Amino acid sequence: MHCPYCGSLNSDRATYCTRCGRDLPKEPVQGQGQGRPAQTPTPGQRQPSYQPARQAPPQNPYQQAYPTSGRPVPPPVQRPPAQQPPVAPPRPQPQQPRSSRTGAASLASSVPAQPFAMPEPAAPEAPVPFPPRTMEHLRALEPGAQAYTVVDSSVATGKKKIVRIAYPRCVSWQQVATLLKALKEQQEDRFDSITVQGVFPGSPDVYSFTNGQLSFDRNVLLGSQKLTRYIVETGNGFDGDSVRIVLTE
Repeated sequence: MHCPYCGSLNSDRATYCTRCGRDLPKEPVQGQGQGRPAQTPTPGQRQPSYQPARQAPPQNPYQQAYPTSGRPVPPPVQRPPAQQPPVAPPRPQPQQPRSSRTGAASLASSVPAQPFAMPEPAAPEAPVPFPPRTMEHLRALEPGAQAYTVVDSSVATGKKKIVRIAYPRCVSWQQVATLLKALKEQQEDRFDSITVQGVFPGSPDVYSFTNGQLSFDRNVLLGSQKLTRYIVETGNGFDGDSVRIVLTE
């Protein structure tokens, strides 16, 4: 059975068209020219088949209301900017009354502690390069020697003399100059070795030196030569800024 609407071929028992979906009539619909006498085809003439005009399927009203591209998107809702709450000013903190007992302690803690030590004066510069590298440099330091006082003088075995002097604290090159001056004033020809040890006034140390030491040795053998050797140490010999000088002549 042909559909009278779209012309597609359906089963004789079909109740609707499988293409356009419309209901099919219970009786077959006659073609155009109904009421006209049927023309009998002549011998050798082919009878044309009936081909009804195809009609476009009706559009679905639902698709017209809602297109396939998607539903219309409503415009975005513009919201007013959020307002920040006002910041309250800081509340003043109540001051606690000071008691009579803690008043002096709090006042003392607020005052920065100051050391009682007096600032050291600027150290004078050495007149020659220090540490000295020659005997001329060593003797040129002698004008910067400090005034000293002999604390002890003793004689040890082996023609050795030990002299202990006390003089104020000074820089390294002045210690060397003071020890060299004391060596010249306390030197004797009968001693081959003389040691001059320096200490601070009022606190002499009988076991070690604290303000420099000079060891003078005469007739020291160096291979086949006899030399005079000077060994000078500043401070107590163990400090990080201590200087050790070894010269010969």
